[in-house]
Amino acid sequence: MDLEQLRATCEARIEALRLPHRFSTRDLRDAVAEQRGRPIILRPLSTLGAMDAPCGIRLETPDADLLFYEEATSPLHQNHILAHEISHIICDHPGSLELDQDTLRAIGFNPTLVQRMSGRTSYTSEDEREAEVMASVIRQLMYRGREGPSSRPASGAESWDALFAKPHRKKRHRK
Repeated sequence: MDLEQLRATCEARIEALRLPHRFSTRDLRDAVAEQRGRPIILRPLSTLGAMDAPCGIRLETPDADLLFYEEATSPLHQNHILAHEISHIICDHPGSLELDQDTLRAIGFNPTLVQRMSGRTSYTSEDEREAEVMASVIRQLMYRGREGPSSRPASGAESWDALFAKPHRKKRHRK
């Protein structure tokens, strides 16, 4: 599929979610969770800059989808990671990572509960390419005519809320 066809397919999938004209990452997460009938749970991930470590991971269990995002990066990058991982869910990608039981235990999961797992370390597979284009479409639609989220979100527990804050509208000053 060429890039133009892929983009059109991604736009149709986003349109099917019936999101408002202006939506946030939280709206997107909630729409996908409602469509699937199961929660999407977010967790920070610290790869500590490890070579070839994914900056985002999606785990699918029988009861929920878990999205891990790199905590040591900018809020804009975190939002993109989450849009990318949510895109894997929207596209129903089967998962591409081997189930490394030690890694799963290290992040607090019983390996027998994980049905699918994907993580992004490159963009060479069709699924990764599709998820990246979908994430780009999501971000373009989300921020059309608006500024991006603050580059200085609140710290601690409030930072999760900052990831899902409504983007700020550009202020225009009268002369």
